[in-house]
Amino acid sequence: MRSLVLFFAVLAVPLAAQTAHVRVDAEAGAVLVDGAVAGAPGAWLAVAPGPRTVSLVNDARAFDPLRADRAVTLAEGDSLLVALTLPARVRVESLPIQALVVREVDGRRDTLGTTPLAIDAAPGAVIDLEASRAGYATVRRSVTAGEGGVTLLLPLGANTVAEAALLPTQRSTRVRTLIDFGIGAATLAAGAAAVYTKFEADAADDRYRNESSPDFGDETFLEEANRLDRLSAVALGAMQVGLGTLALRFVLR
Repeated sequence: MRSLVLFFAVLAVPLAAQTAHVRVDAEAGAVLVDGAVAGAPGAWLAVAPGPRTVSLVNDARAFDPLRADRAVTLAEGDSLLVALTLPARVRVESLPIQALVVREVDGRRDTLGTTPLAIDAAPGAVIDLEASRAGYATVRRSVTAGEGGVTLLLPLGANTVAEAALLPTQRSTRVRTLIDFGIGAATLAAGAAAVYTKFEADAADDRYRNESSPDFGDETFLEEANRLDRLSAVALGAMQVGLGTLALRFVLR
């Protein structure tokens, strides 16, 4: 019996040695290893040896969470404390929208994209931004990560007509308005069709079931009632889709 216990103990030693452990100290969030959730910060987490990417995110379920990464190489039996600090997120908007934003870092200019956009940086870091758009004057602004978002106001250029100021965004154009009216009209039509076909279905069903009706028991009217009920359900579904689409478009304005 002692030999058997010793045999399994000897087998367990190399198995245990093939595991490394990492720990990330943070107040909240989740720890990822090579992109997969491994556990919570503050706990020692078993990790396979080798090159790994250890990450800290504020919310593993979010589409674009705050994230800090560090590449490490672990040997068998290692226990490594990984220091990670989540960045602060700065939301950058502009009036008008879709201004091109460039970040200046140590004399280097990095194009970030067009507004609205978000920048992740170390908390307290000063971010130097430049925003430009055709027809408008270029503006420069420094923001501090962790102090909220910023809206960059671009003045009209010297050769830009003043009427352009009436269209500060692309969210209230005539095309969008016409689309909204079209969706609204289609939604009303679908609702009216749902009500009308439902009344017609009920009338056909009454003719089939009412004993005083000359059409009592005529299967043709039962089939017609069922057909109209299906059409009413389809129209009602179309109306609900239209209402949902309109609500989403208004929210995203």
